[in-house]
Amino acid sequence: MKNTVFENALTAARGAYDASPALQRFARWPDDLRYHEKEAQIIPALRQIKRWSNPHPLHTATQDISSYGNWKRTYTEEEVGFGFLQDYGYIELYGPDGHYHSLQGRAYIAYWGRGLYYPWHHHEAEEIYLVISGSGYFESEGQDPALLTSGQTRRHHSNQPHALTLRQEPILALVLWRGDGMNGLPLMGA
Repeated sequence: MKNTVFENALTAARGAYDASPALQRFARWPDDLRYHEKEAQIIPALRQIKRWSNPHPLHTATQDISSYGNWKRTYTEEEVGFGFLQDYGYIELYGPDGHYHSLQGRAYIAYWGRGLYYPWHHHEAEEIYLVISGSGYFESEGQDPALLTSGQTRRHHSNQPHALTLRQEPILALVLWRGDGMNGLPLMGA
């Protein structure tokens, strides 16, 4: 059962990738994917993810894997506050530490709850967000701010500071990383 729901999530992520020319230009889909059993790690935001209805295949697949996923939260309470940690989390779908092992890139399914502010941060790896459901106000140094909705993307270059503000609805995104620094973590501050 667990393997099947992750296969469905990977298929849904591939479908989102195939429908997005921006993601295809950013990185090729890995050809070295191997399912890797991971211990479930539950986070408080799962209660919101499970209740949030949206017909997008990756959204529903994320709900299906929510209880089995190795959910992570990168930041500390001192960096982002208690409330942020209650309404945020991500799964590494594929990558060196993902549910599917790959050395060719990283793909995360990430969730931020409504009303959150994801402060300015940066990382060495290049990144692209594809909004799956919901919307968010994206800010990136050197780019015009933009409100992005389902199907829209935002790319961040290596060490380019960026932030995200959520208003009336949460956001679920497929996030790809590539290049140097893929094993690093985001650092707070611009």
